Amino acid sequence: QFQKSCCDHLHMNKTMMRMLLISIVFALVVALAAASPSMSSSNSPLFSRYMDITRRTIDPARKDIVTRVENFKRTFDAEQARTAINADVILRGGANDDKPSFPRKLLAGAYTACSLATTAAWSTVVYTTIRSNQPEGMMMPTWQHGYIARLGAFSAIPMIGAAYKTLACSANKADSWEDLDTPTCRRHNLALATAGAVSALWTGFAPLLTKLPGTTPLVSHQSYTGLMRTGLIGCYASGAALGAAVWARSLPEDVRHNPLAWPGRIADGVCKSLVSLLPASVDDPVNVKYALLTSSFLVFTGLQLGSHPLSVIPSWTGRRLARAFPAWTLLGAVTSFDLKEATENGTILTSNYARTLSNGLKAFGVTYIAAKTCAVCFDPSFPEAYHAVKMVPGWATAAVLMVGLSLRSDEKLAKYYIK
Repeated sequence: QFQKSCCDHLHMNKTMMRMLLISIVFALVVALAAASPSMSSSNSPLFSRYMDITRRTIDPARKDIVTRVENFKRTFDAEQARTAINADVILRGGANDDKPSFPRKLLAGAYTACSLATTAAWSTVVYTTIRSNQPEGMMMPTWQHGYIARLGAFSAIPMIGAAYKTLACSANKADSWEDLDTPTCRRHNLALATAGAVSALWTGFAPLLTKLPGTTPLVSHQSYTGLMRTGLIGCYASGAALGAAVWARSLPEDVRHNPLAWPGRIADGVCKSLVSLLPASVDDPVNVKYALLTSSFLVFTGLQLGSHPLSVIPSWTGRRLARAFPAWTLLGAVTSFDLKEATENGTILTSNYARTLSNGLKAFGVTYIAAKTCAVCFDPSFPEAYHAVKMVPGWATAAVLMVGLSLRSDEKLAKYYIK
């Protein structure tokens, strides 16, 4: 392109030389016409002929020069701009932007890896804690009892997967860290960080949290040691660290560089959510559904942190996992609150993240209700072996009814509301 522009430049110089020679000839002709009486008159046929020839010769040449000058100027400006850009790229080592590229694929992959690690850790905890000889000599009343109890605890897995999938999709679509500063991403990053930290602490202090009262020396349902303990804590801690790190990195710059302001920011967000628990429209059944689910998950999270036997609601796992399951009911409360806001914003049926969270919550409900149905209908040891549940039948029933709300279809409820 540059060689072509140089050739055009040389050709233009030749044209200008021709134009100069024609101008000299024209000047001589005009001088002669002025000196000759027969050509001094503008009405002279000879004078008119010379003027016509000159006009036909000069005008095309002048237009050609103007066009070539404009083309050369445009070409030169483009080459100059391209040269400046290339120099900038070389000086910056191949990048023409001061801001580093956003690690979209890496972050999405990290969320997926933490999802698998957390799921594997929780599955391991459930399998190794709800079984016979935990502690030694304590047997399951029936073979169905252990399988049904595990099924109920496994109900948390769909919610875990949905939360991580939502964050992974958000990271995959983001162009900067600021794009992850949405309410859904902030809440779920904090919820998963909290759940991971709580689960890691439960793993470390399982002998105390699952101890059998009145035993001397201490006898517990679970006590992890060695590599198993390290691996479980590492799986939970990885999810907690990732959620906390992304939450902090996506903060506004002035807040991010002031860690002392972080607790206050979290407290403000929690208080804002608590005062927004009521549905915006009591006539909207979808809005009411998720408002009730949010409040119920929070209530049952608090119950599990209390004393026995209320702590077995809603997990029905006795002292084995009563202190571990609150991490996932808290995640359920965050998921339900996000879906409540999506309903109020009109995106519950159109947003991909809302459908992912809704499907995860529904899968939790299906698994949970199936486990409780199997316990009542197919476990020969019911209700004798469910000592704690028998002591709080009202709360146990309320938990089943609460989770049952998650099975109601958003699409059908929305159609009913529109009608």
